[in-house]
Amino acid sequence: DVLLSASSKPAGVVISNRSGRQFIGGSVIVDATSLAHVTQMAGCQLTEHGGAQQEFSFITVGNNRGSQWPQRTLPLQPVRGDAEYEAHEYTFTESMTEWSHAELCRIEHSIRGKVWDADQVDSADRLHFIPPFTIESMQPGAAAVSDLGQLPLGVFRPRSLEGVYVLSGCVDIPREQVSEFLRPNNLLILGERIGSEAAAVSQQLPHSVPQRRDETPPANEGGVLRHGAMQLRNSHSQGVVDLGATSIPVLAECDVVVVGGGTAGVNVGISAARHGAKTLVLEYLHSLGGTQNAGLIGRYWDGYREGYTKEIDAGVANMAPVDHPRQKEKINTEWNFDWKIEWYRRELLTAGAQAWFGVLACGALVHDNEVKGVLVATPAGFGVILAQVIVDSSGSADIAIAAGAQYEYTGAQTVAVQGAGLPPVNLGDHYNNTDWTFIDDGDVYDVARVFVSGKGKYGGAYDVGKLPQTRERRRLVGEHQVSVMDILNHRRYPDTISYHVSSFDSHGFTIDPFFTIKPPEERHTIYDADVPLRSLLPQELRRIVVTGLGASAHRDAMPVIRMQPCLQNQGYSVGYLSALAVKEQCDIRDVDIKRVQEHLVDRNILPQRVLTDTDTFPLSQEQLTEAVAALGDGFSGLERVLTDPERAQPLLEEAYAKADGRAAKTTYAHVLCMLGVSDGVDDIVAAVDSYSEWDEGWDYTGLGQFGKSMSRLDSLIIALGEAKQAKALPAILAKAEQLTPVHAFSHYRAIALACEQIGDPQAAPVLRAILELPGVGGHHVTSLRQARDTAVPDPADVSIRNQVLKELHLARALYRCGDTDGQGEAILQNYAQDVHGHYYRHASAVLAGQS
Repeated sequence: DVLLSASSKPAGVVISNRSGRQFIGGSVIVDATSLAHVTQMAGCQLTEHGGAQQEFSFITVGNNRGSQWPQRTLPLQPVRGDAEYEAHEYTFTESMTEWSHAELCRIEHSIRGKVWDADQVDSADRLHFIPPFTIESMQPGAAAVSDLGQLPLGVFRPRSLEGVYVLSGCVDIPREQVSEFLRPNNLLILGERIGSEAAAVSQQLPHSVPQRRDETPPANEGGVLRHGAMQLRNSHSQGVVDLGATSIPVLAECDVVVVGGGTAGVNVGISAARHGAKTLVLEYLHSLGGTQNAGLIGRYWDGYREGYTKEIDAGVANMAPVDHPRQKEKINTEWNFDWKIEWYRRELLTAGAQAWFGVLACGALVHDNEVKGVLVATPAGFGVILAQVIVDSSGSADIAIAAGAQYEYTGAQTVAVQGAGLPPVNLGDHYNNTDWTFIDDGDVYDVARVFVSGKGKYGGAYDVGKLPQTRERRRLVGEHQVSVMDILNHRRYPDTISYHVSSFDSHGFTIDPFFTIKPPEERHTIYDADVPLRSLLPQELRRIVVTGLGASAHRDAMPVIRMQPCLQNQGYSVGYLSALAVKEQCDIRDVDIKRVQEHLVDRNILPQRVLTDTDTFPLSQEQLTEAVAALGDGFSGLERVLTDPERAQPLLEEAYAKADGRAAKTTYAHVLCMLGVSDGVDDIVAAVDSYSEWDEGWDYTGLGQFGKSMSRLDSLIIALGEAKQAKALPAILAKAEQLTPVHAFSHYRAIALACEQIGDPQAAPVLRAILELPGVGGHHVTSLRQARDTAVPDPADVSIRNQVLKELHLARALYRCGDTDGQGEAILQNYAQDVHGHYYRHASAVLAGQS
């Protein structure tokens, strides 16, 4: 959007991203959008040239459709090793009925479908075209010049808008010159000239104050537009602009709108459309499939590969003959990402759905707790898409949260988050799995940091990935939250909607009390888990369902239910469910779930048993009693005990009192302390004191992290902290004083957690002394330049994260234990300025006193 002053002069622009909406004020605006969108929003009418026929071109690498379509071979030849790939520019003439974003998306799909073949290894994101529109400039009819670098700058300035420059094909020059003008070398030269003049002019023009709008929104659509819950960092905000009332156009109406065309979302769209719903899929990138394709994770890890997923795998393999040189041997394991993108695109359109690329969903239209539509930012401005069912497949519950749903994420309680990365890309790649950082998808500064660092890391690569490889994002707090206990006890539900199979592929450390006592099993232990429909439904909101990584689950449970094959099946299931809700004119939760399950069982997406499953929780008193009785034998049955700690506590206290033998007594004491019960503190102190030195700890590990993320001594110390007894502090501090810079992160974390839980100022001097050890402090990064320069080439680097996590945990504990000289606060203030989003979130929340 563009905001104007009281005198109708442009005062700045409004942008949308995952951090919300921001106004950027400026006395000069350079509009480099392809259709001069900013200039049009500011009120400048463009002059149209030519008729309904428009020429578009599109560039691909690797494929060659021969003479079937008009093309030219570009003079460059991208290479990978000894292999050279031809790049082709295809040209098509299309009939234009309108220049809407939807129409441009339709043409893009048409052209992509025509030029694709199985040899394609890359393609442009967008179509290239010469706009049939021009501004009326300050120098209309300027004579053509042979050297475009010498064009008078007046042709770039709209006559009716002071302080605006247009740097696109809409510039006021003869149409026959535009093709040459749009060549990169000419744009570079002209960009420098315009930038220099814009800088000079900006010194002469005062900044205009945006005027509050007094429009009256039309009354045809009831409801309130709610923007995303994520906000720009306070340190980067210079105030707010009150826009007042405004009107937002309705861009489309459909039965089902799917926000996000990723692993789950694209399959929601295919399924909903196949079952008769008028469906629109919104995707920010110009490809489908999300992390598995644009993210370059083109290989399954774990996951249930039957049902609809089996159809996908066979369909992708059938994109080319079995003897094609790019064909994969294990078609149910890996794929060429460009084949899978094209399969998804074809299936979506064949089913009758639409897909809009280059669109960011940034809010929700809500009326009486019903989500009636989605607010979207398109290149041409804001708009609303109305639908009977909204499927939030953003991967981080963006629309549900904007509508008012509660969510969980990193914050004051923890900075635990699964490791992430951004891959290098070389032509022909399909699987570049990385884990070298933490990424907050909802923080525009953090995402910028990742791309800047990636370009520094992979200087010799053909490209860097277009989508950060994040495994953990904001999670809905739904009608049911899938817990670690649900998974370990194979909990069944009457409303199961998806079935999942995986190990605990945690990419980091765990925080659930169960895993603190008894760590996850190693790599080859596979768990199966059901996810009920209730875990995809926001509390109190209707007409919206959430899929994928945004579902309602504890963060330590998410590694089991986030695998790609399972989420593809989940997408199909939610698409079918959504189509039924449209047909029956009811809310999603009111659809006959058994009818849905019968169809999914027929498709082999769900096991037969779900048709008769009932909820297996809560456990009976007899089951709890048996579990507590067995606990003394190496924590056997702990997963059942922790399903209901309140009911189990008196049984545990009784078992502790009757336990015979030090090992059994310590076991019961360990569990009681973790539950905040002081019985048995002396036993755990004795167990800690029995260690003359630290045992083998755990340093942060991303890729390949299975099993424990702490030692037994770490677990005992954390349990002492949970009991919150000051008499345990000497034993804890004695171990803290043994820490050196080379000790593992898990030991640092255990000491920090225990000290801050007890909260005794006596811990502060010891924590301060550890922070002053060589190399322990000073690891914050506060600029993009520093992030780039400190990037480690290793795509699975953990060294930097280990250093930061040690410092952050110690500083937080010091701050909460008194921090008399302000050292802990100073460190947290540094991280509250860090470009890493999760460090910023954690430090800022701790300083704000959030719980």
